[in-house]
Amino acid sequence: MSFATKLSDYFLLIEDNAFFAPNFVTHIHSRVTTMKSNSWVLLEFSNMGFLGKLFHSRDLPLLAHFLLLFYKEKPLDSLISHFRMLLVQESPILCKPFLFYRRVSYTAFDHKQKATALQKKNADGPNNPPGAVFTDMQVSDVHFPWEAYTLDESFFWTHNLSIGNHLTVILNHPANLSRVQVITGSIVDGRYVLEKGQVELGYEPEGVPQHCTSFALLGHLSEGQMDQEIHLKGMGYHVSCVRLVVKAGQAGGLMIRHIYLWGKNDK
Repeated sequence: MSFATKLSDYFLLIEDNAFFAPNFVTHIHSRVTTMKSNSWVLLEFSNMGFLGKLFHSRDLPLLAHFLLLFYKEKPLDSLISHFRMLLVQESPILCKPFLFYRRVSYTAFDHKQKATALQKKNADGPNNPPGAVFTDMQVSDVHFPWEAYTLDESFFWTHNLSIGNHLTVILNHPANLSRVQVITGSIVDGRYVLEKGQVELGYEPEGVPQHCTSFALLGHLSEGQMDQEIHLKGMGYHVSCVRLVVKAGQAGGLMIRHIYLWGKNDK
């Protein structure tokens, strides 16, 4: 750790077996820039152990010495918190939404709707036909709406929802869908879920930009998630839109992690 003192102005502590939000360096740089006028010792871009902790490089020799002295006394993450307080930053600065997560099973957190188990219901993974994503929810400059429709670990972050808000995937070509899965909330602790919402399938697109002219209810979210196989004859055919709709106002943050589709283009 000490060797990095003169390599840069800041030092980011991460660990093995972790995944990162897209463009995390840009997000960290933006946060550091906004903190220029504030005195800080530690910025935390994750709430998991010592993952995603940002220090000033000038503090590294002292931190390394401190950890070597007391590593047998306390876990590393506890020592880092103690070090922060010794340097007179009494309260942690948690930078949300978090940018780093460990690659662990969602089942470890005892949440009733386990995302990993849901994905294993079908041996074949989602293929998410090409499309565009639109929303009337609030959009930040960190996590964008289209990130909810990727097959990686990126996500869309928004906040302070109103009834009727939506996030809609408009497919480039109508598709025949056999299954739809929507996952909201943090993979770590299940927070930031959509408390009341439903998923609708749309048909008969028209206009510029395109919009679907009719919708059918596919299912309601339960504890922020829905995994629905489409058995009703005709419902999954010629689908042009998949729409997530907010059914009750909700204060605070919302993380839309995944909209997964199983299907093929109807061409």
